[in-house]
Amino acid sequence: MQVDLKKLKPLGIVLVLGFAILVFIMCLTADLGIPERYEPAHDASYYTQNGDTLRELAEEAEKNVLPAFQGRVTCQADPEAGVVRVTAEKKLVDKVRAVLDRDFGKGLFTVTAEE
Repeated sequence: MQVDLKKLKPLGIVLVLGFAILVFIMCLTADLGIPERYEPAHDASYYTQNGDTLRELAEEAEKNVLPAFQGRVTCQADPEAGVVRVTAEKKLVDKVRAVLDRDFGKGLFTVTAEE
């Protein structure tokens, strides 16, 4: 049985292009483990007013942002330092820091790896 290579060439091109398009679509729709943007109830200057507003910030982050991460992430307000201390698994530290800075503003959170 002889195979005519001229007839197989167009089919091969179509298969390769179809596969490339499928991979491209998969890359665009992949879950990167980063939660959607959260719009906080107040701006950064409100949360830095006193210890009560810092505790409010910690509760808001713990309720609305941190559960989206798959892993152990905890937070606690530290009014004396003027920040919310977040402890996360080592593999999540950079993602957690980036998301909290993006959603609430820089300087409100201190993110460290758990030991």
